[in-house]
Amino acid sequence: MLNGEWDVLISKFRNLGGVADNICQRDGSKGRGIFPIKEGLKSKIFTPSNLIIKKDDIFLDNGNVRIKEEKKEYNNETREFFNYYQDNFSWGGGGRENTEAFENSLSLFSSELKSLLKDNRLVDIDHRHKGSWKDVILSQFLYAREFNFKNKLQIVPLLELVNHDVISFQFYKSAKGISSPNYPPNNSELTYTYASKGTLSCFFDYGFFSKETMVFSLPFNLQIENQGITIMCKGNELRDDLMKIKRSGESILIDGLPIADSNSPSLPEAYFKELLSQIGEKNITIDYLYKIKNFNKLIREKFLENLKSKKNIASSMFFNAVLHELDLISNF
Repeated sequence: MLNGEWDVLISKFRNLGGVADNICQRDGSKGRGIFPIKEGLKSKIFTPSNLIIKKDDIFLDNGNVRIKEEKKEYNNETREFFNYYQDNFSWGGGGRENTEAFENSLSLFSSELKSLLKDNRLVDIDHRHKGSWKDVILSQFLYAREFNFKNKLQIVPLLELVNHDVISFQFYKSAKGISSPNYPPNNSELTYTYASKGTLSCFFDYGFFSKETMVFSLPFNLQIENQGITIMCKGNELRDDLMKIKRSGESILIDGLPIADSNSPSLPEAYFKELLSQIGEKNITIDYLYKIKNFNKLIREKFLENLKSKKNIASSMFFNAVLHELDLISNF
């Protein structure tokens, strides 16, 4: 990207209330990202609320990403900035091509692998690709970039150019807008962490391979021998420490279960014990956690058995993502 186009973008951004201090866009180990211009100075991005666009207000106009004309809350300056940004740095700056290449690669997964992924509630690729292909690509492009701001899914120019790294802080949100993490001056790429996710979820949601530190269980129904109890897990990833437990007779339903954590290896066992304590089943042994872990290993090994090729973008990343989760489950 020519410096002139970047300078024009930053000028427009600042004129509309944005903060872009000591940043440039260039290629790094994670692909194209945001880096400091000068060492020893802090880097910061702040996108004000007037430049944050509701996802539902965006559409394709002759192949270009635009704000819907009937949405009157956006003035001409905001629309002009958004158009320039999308055409040169986001959708038109490689976003559409990268999204389409990834989705095309997913479509080449074997029917057996697609069924396994659907049955284990990771992704329904056929459903994901229903409808007009251009609408599918736009939908996935926006989904991978959406932020939850003021209880709405929104697109945040400039900040969405910052890459994810698991060893990072999250963005800072206020009523006025969203800021990059408050890092001290350094010479490294500016990054942030999206959320508490597993490696496979990052892959399917965002289209990249990331060595996340936690693994969550896939859905399961576990029969507790000689006690007539069934523990059912939805297979969700957990965002906090709250345990959502529903019990109906001898059936117990939980949202999710951590089964490996490289940062805190004791967490899965401690979490499982606390879960048993909260449901009042102290006679269930920790051995059942290891049965759950073995079940998860077997399913992931089936994923690899049904991965017919590792020669395209998605299959190669998927292979590495599964191996990483298997490694965490085995070693932590």
